[in-house]
Amino acid sequence: MDAPLVIEALSRALGHRQVEPDQLLIHTDQGSQYRANDYQELLQKEKITCSMSAKGCCWDNAVVESFFSTLKLELNLDDDREVLISPQQLQRDLAFWIEGYYNRERRHSTIGYLSPIDYEQAFITARTLTPVNP
Repeated sequence: MDAPLVIEALSRALGHRQVEPDQLLIHTDQGSQYRANDYQELLQKEKITCSMSAKGCCWDNAVVESFFSTLKLELNLDDDREVLISPQQLQRDLAFWIEGYYNRERRHSTIGYLSPIDYEQAFITARTLTPVNP
């Protein structure tokens, strides 16, 4: 991983979402790509709040670990897979699963059993988030 990759991903996300950057909180681990000056400068420029895991604290990443576990299970991407797919097919499958299903249809218990898009739209409408206790 390198900083240009995460900068490009963040820039794309900012271009595709309706939430104002100064209302965002981005939580990451302490990887070098997230500590890089260029990435941190982008966060400051956009007024995005940065949150980083404490060193060696695996619990901070529980939500993203759950995401990757679900992704691997639902797309059959485990290490024991007999037939490998091409990088291009993987990219198509990931894009369809994340944008077509996970963000739009899949209900998430951590956000009141709404899809991420529905939760985002509720935020945009109300301009405030109501804490959800799963």
